Amino acid sequence: MPLSGHPPTPEHLQLIQDKATYWRKVGNEARVTSITRLEEAAKQLVGLTSGLQGLYLAVFALSDLRTQLAALLPSVGGAFLLLGFLLPILLWLLSLYSATRVFVPQPRLGVNLNDLDPDAWQDIQRLYERAAEEKQRWLRRSHRWLIASFVVVLLLLAILAFLPGAPAPGPTKVILLTPTPTP
Repeated sequence: MPLSGHPPTPEHLQLIQDKATYWRKVGNEARVTSITRLEEAAKQLVGLTSGLQGLYLAVFALSDLRTQLAALLPSVGGAFLLLGFLLPILLWLLSLYSATRVFVPQPRLGVNLNDLDPDAWQDIQRLYERAAEEKQRWLRRSHRWLIASFVVVLLLLAILAFLPGAPAPGPTKVILLTPTPTP
């Protein structure tokens, strides 16, 4: 490093120029790969929300939770509780929808890719940056819906801890038919 008050040496100037060139290159590559990274993140959110939905429905179907809720259903609180247990599925569907919007091709008006004007690259750059911003907004929405679903699931688990146990099943009624002898 040059000493304070002294001009930089040619080696320092070259180092500064090399670093500036490197970081310009990194900045240019980041712009170009931003949409690809957003789409990769959206793919991960699609996989995560799909897996969570399947797991949640399997737990709901295979546990005695349905029996507990059916016992509570005649009361008003039971109906709200049932809706509460369906809320994570709705939130995951919203997250899934938002994540898939990152992939949906959108017509981009205002840019002619066949334009040979020397300044046409600026329109293309604006279009690309606008598309990246829109995809990032959809990805953020998807992430927020996913976080909201986690909060709801945690609240439901806390409520589930205080629910009364499922009613014990009663004896199974069996009707035996004995054939009557024919004369």
